[in-house]
Amino acid sequence: MKKLLSILLLALVFTGCTEYIVRDTVVYQTELNQYDAWATKQAALLKGFMATSCTCDAAMKFVDPACAASADFVLTIEARHEWHKAMSLYLAGISDTRPPKVPPVIPASSTLCPAPVE
Repeated sequence: MKKLLSILLLALVFTGCTEYIVRDTVVYQTELNQYDAWATKQAALLKGFMATSCTCDAAMKFVDPACAASADFVLTIEARHEWHKAMSLYLAGISDTRPPKVPPVIPASSTLCPAPVE
């Protein structure tokens, strides 16, 4: 009986501890800004590299699978980095403004196909 009471007491103690702080608000915002800056800078550099190093076929599909994957990465960052940052701030309780439930549409990778060389 004592063991059962001890278990119930421990269960009550642990279920009452639900409030916690993961990290300081300013630190979290600074981290989000840094991650956003890294992603957007990387996407811009990759986009410039793709313009000179990637080719597409007549169907506007990248010939090299690495170029297709790079295009998907660049377009995802360009289309959604602001939405993801705003959603992170909202979910952390730092912002009261909720971004749209549906994230922005990511354009087709063919939009990054370089102009054909003539």
